[in-house]
Amino acid sequence: MGEGTEEAGPAPSRDPGLQPERTALAWRRTIMSAVIADILIWRGWFHALGRAGSQRNTDGLFTEGHSAHVIALGVCVMVASLTTVVLVACAILRIRTLHAGVGVLGHSSGIAPGALMLRTASAAIVALAVATMCALALGF
Repeated sequence: MGEGTEEAGPAPSRDPGLQPERTALAWRRTIMSAVIADILIWRGWFHALGRAGSQRNTDGLFTEGHSAHVIALGVCVMVASLTTVVLVACAILRIRTLHAGVGVLGHSSGIAPGALMLRTASAAIVALAVATMCALALGF
C-alpha cells in the first residue's frame, strides 16, 4: 500500500432523475414566495378598502369614488395576481418538459428551457417585485 496506488476511476455519473426534482422544488419555492407576496398585497388592499368605506359611512366595500391609494393598491393586486398565474404556468410547463424528457431520453442533457419561457418568467418576477415595492410604498 504505497502512496498514489489508488487508480482514478471514472467520475460517477449524475442521476438523471434528480434534475427534474430539484427544478420542481425550486419552482415550488418560487411560487410559494409569490403567493405569500400576493396574500400580503391582497390583505393591504382589503384593509384600505375597509378604511375608505368606514370613513365615508357607506354600506359596502366596493363602492364608487375610492381614493387614489385604494386604486393603486388594486393595481398592485392585479399585477401580483397575474404574475403569479404566469409563474405557475411556466413552472408547470418546465416540470412537465423535464419529466417527459428524462423519461424519453433517459438523461437530462439537451432539455434546456426555451428563451421565451425564461424571459416570461423573468419578466413576471420583476413585475411581482415592482408590484410588491409599490404596495410597500403605499403603506399596505
